[in-house]
Amino acid sequence: MVSNLNNKAHIRMSRHWSSDPYFVYALDKYTALRNAGQKTLELDLDAIEEVISNRDGPAYRLFDAMVNIKETEGDEGYRGAPRILLAILEHLGEISKQKQTD
Repeated sequence: MVSNLNNKAHIRMSRHWSSDPYFVYALDKYTALRNAGQKTLELDLDAIEEVISNRDGPAYRLFDAMVNIKETEGDEGYRGAPRILLAILEHLGEISKQKQTD
């Protein structure tokens, strides 16, 4: 399968990841679930594969945020890389839950 994404220009985040609601709300939800005692996350790989290549999907949002972290934080600062990874896990969990209810 050949992706048409190669023809699209890469768009960088215009703001720091920590002010992007996509990551902030997901990280807050992840934190709340962990504080409530949740220890596992179930992922529907079929559901994730349906959206993973979308330009506004989790893979490219993660990529843009990682570039932003590298440019603004380096190896210090907010420790953004682990935080956005946890936020992406929450998004993948939500994608999986949505597929189950469809």
